[in-house]
Amino acid sequence: MYNFSIGLGMFPTTLLIVDDNPVWLRAISAYFSFSGFSVRTAASCAAALKSAAELRPDCLLLDFHLTDGDGGSVCDKLRSDMSLKRTPIIMISADPLQELPAYTEYKADGFILKGTPFVKMQAMMECMLRRINWERGILLKGDLRLEQESLQVFRGRVPVAVLSDEQFDLLFLLVDRSPKFLSEENISAYVMDSKTEIKSEAVRALLHRLRQRLGTQLGRRIKNKRRLGWIYVQPRAKSSSSTK
Repeated sequence: MYNFSIGLGMFPTTLLIVDDNPVWLRAISAYFSFSGFSVRTAASCAAALKSAAELRPDCLLLDFHLTDGDGGSVCDKLRSDMSLKRTPIIMISADPLQELPAYTEYKADGFILKGTPFVKMQAMMECMLRRINWERGILLKGDLRLEQESLQVFRGRVPVAVLSDEQFDLLFLLVDRSPKFLSEENISAYVMDSKTEIKSEAVRALLHRLRQRLGTQLGRRIKNKRRLGWIYVQPRAKSSSSTK
């Protein structure tokens, strides 16, 4: 019922790139930064694990051969960490023989040979992230991130609220369908599973509780217009060229 997408814009995808070749690292970091990603880098296994724990990146591009070990050990440790084990990992190596172990032994999500054009790397990553976000029930829109598994709402990377099942389903529906209006009949059918009876009072009460739980700033994004219904309104991004 829902659409899932990666978020490049108000909510940029955070990419951790791990490589000990400074020239290549600068080049690929510049490419992905220009493409709208929030890029962080690390040059060793130890730095990669520290950065991953602090950042909780959306994806890792991980070189196999590093000065203090190999990318396989990084994969193993991330997969054993409850908060990071589902982080998508793409292994990178100049050695094509590492492709099969990357999948079977180290449980990486993808493998890319060094020398592959950056634009092809980006296409592979975005395709993988769309699939993984869909599987994990993650919706990114504007500055919001909704995580179905934990029922959490994030604004940027800051957690805002943990919702009840009904509250989360309602917000998910409103954000996913934005900028379209939803009638109380739609909300009742999809969120409250009421296909034969419209529960207007119950819908309005649920909307009121959701607004309260989100707080004033986010809550006021949920608006109502007579005869049209309810809508989630995402504020426009501020233009860097705007003047006072």
